[in-house]
Amino acid sequence: MKRFLKVLMVFMACFMVNSPVMAEEVNHFKGKVDNNAEIKDDINGSAAVIGNEAKMSGKADGVSFVIGNNVSFTGNSEYLVAAGNSIEVKGIVDKDAFIAGNIIKFNDKTELQRDVIVVGANVEIRGKIGRNISIYGSNIKIDGANIIGNVKIYGTNVNIDGDTVINGNLSYPEDAIVRVADDAIKGEVIKTDAIQNNDDKFMTTMMGKFWAFMSLILVFAVLSLAAPKLFVRVQKEYDKFDFNKGLESFTKGLMFLIIVPIIIFILFLMSIGIPLSLILLALYFIIMYLSTVFSGYLLGYKLWQKFFDKDINMLVVGIFGLAILFIFNLIPGISFIVSVLSTLIGVGIIYDVILKKMGLND
Repeated sequence: MKRFLKVLMVFMACFMVNSPVMAEEVNHFKGKVDNNAEIKDDINGSAAVIGNEAKMSGKADGVSFVIGNNVSFTGNSEYLVAAGNSIEVKGIVDKDAFIAGNIIKFNDKTELQRDVIVVGANVEIRGKIGRNISIYGSNIKIDGANIIGNVKIYGTNVNIDGDTVINGNLSYPEDAIVRVADDAIKGEVIKTDAIQNNDDKFMTTMMGKFWAFMSLILVFAVLSLAAPKLFVRVQKEYDKFDFNKGLESFTKGLMFLIIVPIIIFILFLMSIGIPLSLILLALYFIIMYLSTVFSGYLLGYKLWQKFFDKDINMLVVGIFGLAILFIFNLIPGISFIVSVLSTLIGVGIIYDVILKKMGLND
């Protein structure tokens, strides 16, 4: 019996002295794609977590991309890009953050130390915002938050409670329903022009843009896995990109946009050319759709070259560029210009990449 007790005590002691699994230190980009995806490591670089349940609980010295149905960010990152249906932010972001989803919640421990853009149907803001925050949403609640800079709201129903402190200015549309506690605003309260004629129009537009953005990310992810050499060729072709190179791509895209429909129309007039015209029409729309993917990748690649002196990862660069295009498309007044430029330049990029790959424009 005593011998059995000694063995049992040794067995229990082994479990007691075992140290918990520690997070690893990773000196390169790390990505994880799974149904339940989570990164817990300390990463000296950027990270991407994509899945139905996507969680980032580690530390990233770069950009953290967290994308999924249910998104959770409890870690620490230099920059944050989060997109999904339900998003919960509890961690620390040293610089800027962009968050888009349906239901978005900030925790009391949330600390975003610089500028923040939030796009969602139901948004709840807590914690600390180190500078300015712009919120696009239907139902917006700011509950006990400490915001150092300005708050710009584009929504229909806004509630700011008494524990909130906004040190800068607060602006919101004149047609919004707003409840603001006394002494919550230290700066000015500014009413902007109405942004909608009914309660649903604004959010329908925003969510439509959001799901279009998510679709582009999915298409890019599949394309980058199936044909990564296309994007490697984009890097080589546009390693040096200036105004003349951009104008050249724009011109090629414009010519494609004008000439191809004319060719399709001529072929359609001939009975023998109808099948070919239908094939060209399908390819035309496919190229037009993919143009944003390629222009977004080029944008992300050039900005990454300029501002991040780190190894370039294809997936991160593409998502980064598409996210920037998405943000620009949310800004009234320039969204149409951004869409036209990204489409035409993207078509020009596809033209260069495909023809050089086929060896037809040497």
